[in-house]
Amino acid sequence: MANKARGEVTLELDGETYVLVPSFGAVCEIEDKTGANLFNLGRRLELAEISARDLIDLAHACLAPVGYKGDKAHLGEAIVEAGTLKVIAALTEFCRNYAFGGQDEKKDAAAETEAAPEDATLENAGTATATPSAATSSGSA
Repeated sequence: MANKARGEVTLELDGETYVLVPSFGAVCEIEDKTGANLFNLGRRLELAEISARDLIDLAHACLAPVGYKGDKAHLGEAIVEAGTLKVIAALTEFCRNYAFGGQDEKKDAAAETEAAPEDATLENAGTATATPSAATSSGSA
């Protein structure tokens, strides 16, 4: 089970549950493999503007220290099977937790009660629907 106070994140792949642990060593490995700093990767993850290659490198660098034994080709297939956006969300949380030092459960509970509308979440990217503008003219002849 992930320790949210330490910034750990749970990721399920291939029927296995992995607990990703943000650490300086993991971040150095990620930056070496991707050629980008973690803050830029985190921003690209949040915007879902990360390349497949960088996504696999990032996921592999996070998973290898916690027991993932598969190669990158298999990891790519496992990511698709698990749901690419779910994996992106977990890796985004990993980056955020590294940057901000874990999570405060009281703040998390408050944030959940003030959550953004459901259609604005990363999991629902591309599913938002347009709504008519409230500024419509009336009485036009």
